[in-house]
Amino acid sequence: MDLFDGELGGRDYHGLDTGGGWSWCGVITVGVFILLGVLITWVFGLVGRIL
Repeated sequence: MDLFDGELGGRDYHGLDTGGGWSWCGVITVGVFILLGVLITWVFGLVGRIL
């Protein structure tokens, strides 16, 4: 089963694909981590200006 596969059953084939694709689950996960990194950087910058 692929970690970033949005379907519950995973992928039925195990062959190699050329190029591969992203599922919506993978796109949303990466987007959340990017937004979390931006938010943490912004918060630390704000705290650094206050102190």
